[in-house]
Amino acid sequence: MATDLRRDIFRGIYTNPIYRTPHPEKDTSHKPTPQSPPSTWLSCIRLPRRQVIIGFLNVLLFFIFLWHLPLLRNLPARSFLPSGGSGPYAYSFPHTAVQPDFLPSVISPSTKKSRRQLLSLAKELSKNPFPQKIWQTWKTINLPDDESFTRRQTWHALNPTHEYELLTDKSALEYVINNFNTTDPYIVYLYQHLPQRILAADLLRYLIAYKSGGLYSDIDTECKRPIDTWVCQALGNLPNINKADINIVVGMELDVMDKSKYSDKWVLEAGFSQRIQFLQWTIYSKPGHEILRRMITSVQEAIRADIQSLESKSIGDVKYNDTQVLDTTGPFRWTQTILEYVNDVVGRKVGHEEFAGIKEGKVFGDVLFLPVNRWSPGVGHSGAGDDETSFMVHHFKSTWRES
Repeated sequence: MATDLRRDIFRGIYTNPIYRTPHPEKDTSHKPTPQSPPSTWLSCIRLPRRQVIIGFLNVLLFFIFLWHLPLLRNLPARSFLPSGGSGPYAYSFPHTAVQPDFLPSVISPSTKKSRRQLLSLAKELSKNPFPQKIWQTWKTINLPDDESFTRRQTWHALNPTHEYELLTDKSALEYVINNFNTTDPYIVYLYQHLPQRILAADLLRYLIAYKSGGLYSDIDTECKRPIDTWVCQALGNLPNINKADINIVVGMELDVMDKSKYSDKWVLEAGFSQRIQFLQWTIYSKPGHEILRRMITSVQEAIRADIQSLESKSIGDVKYNDTQVLDTTGPFRWTQTILEYVNDVVGRKVGHEEFAGIKEGKVFGDVLFLPVNRWSPGVGHSGAGDDETSFMVHHFKSTWRES
């Protein structure tokens, strides 16, 4: 009986409808076979229900992906460049080479999504204090003169709780290799092989500030007030500003928005690119700040593009004049990178006039901007004032021109 049942089920003639096949054999002894209707193209399409559902879901997911694609393109990357390349030219990304006459790049408005991410990153950084460490660099442990030694002692004397480290050419290379070779070897390649060492020195300060944080300051600077008091004194009585919310401090080098005092000719002959410029002989930051990541990325892209534009394709043949150095790794590019970040984190274009004439600190997002007098007193322009109002003094030895 069981054998007959299995056979009938297999043949599709068992009478129980649960086991009946979709197309059972019909008994033709009692009824005449009806004529088949004319075949149409629809009769050729027979898709199982599961495949129809899966196909519909795939189409739906595809349209969702297309909807979110513009937002994905604006997500800020966390690494400087794609890692895992086999050589210094393994990376590929678009870039327009830096021109001798520096022009600010066009700033595209950030999406609400990317701004939320920048604010989220700033909030995470705000959970930690500024590292209590001072960084300076020189070719060897022997400083160039007695004045440099005296100035260095001011950093020790006024900041006894801060750790101090002087990176020499040898230890600086070890620092870059140890901290960046695994994730971004092209950084190490650039730092090690750039023939004009001022480019490497500029790159080094951004790498230190990004990876370790704390205070970086050139060897020809002198401390005037304890570092731990800078932020509070600069903020003064600014409303609704928390010290903890400040993640990077930027010093102003130039504020000559008043054309009645400073003509276009004066700006050009003084060697500046814009009427507002931020200095980079001192950087005070928490590690991992987005401004520093963007700056490092921008420097790499610019130098790599210039290498590729050469017939030799050799980094050893890259040469820049003074203005091009300022464009490539110096304050021209630093200023533009900061302004672009401020626009993105604030969600609007912040004009140069909003930095003009400030006498105390001014905050945009998580960035504290200092007036010229705080880090660059006595320069004779920009209403800088004298040393009595300063946090530190820069003595402008210009040793970079000898590099």
